[in-house]
Formats: sequence, structure tokens, C-alpha cells
Amino acid sequence: MGFARVTHGAARVLLVVMASLVLAPSGSDAGDSLATPEDGVEVRIDTVWASNAGKAFDPALAPLKRPFHGLFPYSSYRLIQGERRVMPWKREEQFLLPGGRYLVILPRGVQDDRVSLGVMLIQGSRPLVNTILTLKNRGVFLVGGPRYNDGVLIIAIGARMRQQALPLQTSVGP
Repeated sequence: MGFARVTHGAARVLLVVMASLVLAPSGSDAGDSLATPEDGVEVRIDTVWASNAGKAFDPALAPLKRPFHGLFPYSSYRLIQGERRVMPWKREEQFLLPGGRYLVILPRGVQDDRVSLGVMLIQGSRPLVNTILTLKNRGVFLVGGPRYNDGVLIIAIGARMRQQALPLQTSVGP
């Protein structure tokens, strides 16, 4: 696991790259060879409030307990919003987040059991993060750092293929 700090003016956003994540190339041909299975992709956006107020860990976040404790300096994590949507490929949708922010997700396609998403985190009219992610199927990407109350928000972005992309097969006739 690795991490990188991204600073944009006064806004500070911490991008945490999980072991299941690979950043996609940013060139114009990056999405040209991606498959788009008919059933779309299931995208899950969980917004977590992390703080040092107490030592509670929300049981709904159990799969993320180890990464949170290993990567973030907080003692308490609480799921404050969770949303799951089945999204069609190549159509963006917005997810409203606490604190006047929103996330724009654009499912781009699938290649080699990896889901490619365009992701933009916006506050007001200003993008804080604008990137393309390629997640392993059922992978999670964490964006943390926007201040919220006496802590920060951590946004967990997950993707799961609805239908496995099948490799092209050639058949040999009799």
C-alpha cells in the first residue's frame, strides 16, 4: 500500500491507494480498448466520519478496519452515508456528499477483471480531485481529508462488475 498527498490551493486531499488499485493511463486512448458488459457496474460510495472523539468503529465498516487504522491517525470511524447504484457504462452520475461536496463518477469500462472509473470530487464549483481509477473488481479506493466537524471525511469508492466480461473465444469448425 502506498499513499500520496495532493494539495490544491487551501484544500488538502489525501489519496490512499489500496493494494487492489492501479491508476489508469491518462492518454486519450486509455478507454478505447475497454469492454462494457451489458449489465453495467455496481458502484458503492461510503462516506465515513473519522475523528479522535472516542474509540468507536462502526461495524458496517468492518472490511475497511485494517486499512483505516493502518493509514489514518484517527481513533473513531462512523459511516454517515452509504449509497449503492447500478450504473450504465459511459454515463456519469453525481453522488451528494456531506459538507456541500459531490462526487461525479463515470464508469468507463472493464479490462482484465478491472473496472475503470472517471472520478471527480467537487466542492462548490471547484474540483478537488479529477482522475481516472482502475480498480480490481470489488476493489476500494479511499479519498480522505476534507474537513468535517471535528474530524475529516473519508470517501470509500468501490466498484463491482454486474456481469463478468467474457473473453472472446474462437471456435474451430468440423
